[in-house]
Amino acid sequence: MEKPFDKEIVKMSKSQLLVLRYLLTKADSIVTNREIAKKTGVVEKCLGGVLSALSRKRLQNMSLIEPMGRDGRAGLRWKLNSKAITVALAERQVGVLIRSY
Repeated sequence: MEKPFDKEIVKMSKSQLLVLRYLLTKADSIVTNREIAKKTGVVEKCLGGVLSALSRKRLQNMSLIEPMGRDGRAGLRWKLNSKAITVALAERQVGVLIRSY
């Protein structure tokens, strides 16, 4: 795995890791706040802070996740920036860290 990602991932909270794991499974899809909250168990009220923190994470001068506009009923839409990381390796690393909680 890329060294910059290794350094960033170990600093993430459990909620950030859960959201990132879900986004990694939907690497080429655009997902809404509501969908992320349902699938990860992270409360929608806290989700904004989690997504904001993930969007500020920079790897190779690119954001880890990117906002993709607003959905009128389900909040913002998000997409994983798969150019910034290697998805398969990231899935493995995130899984290991989540199991350690």
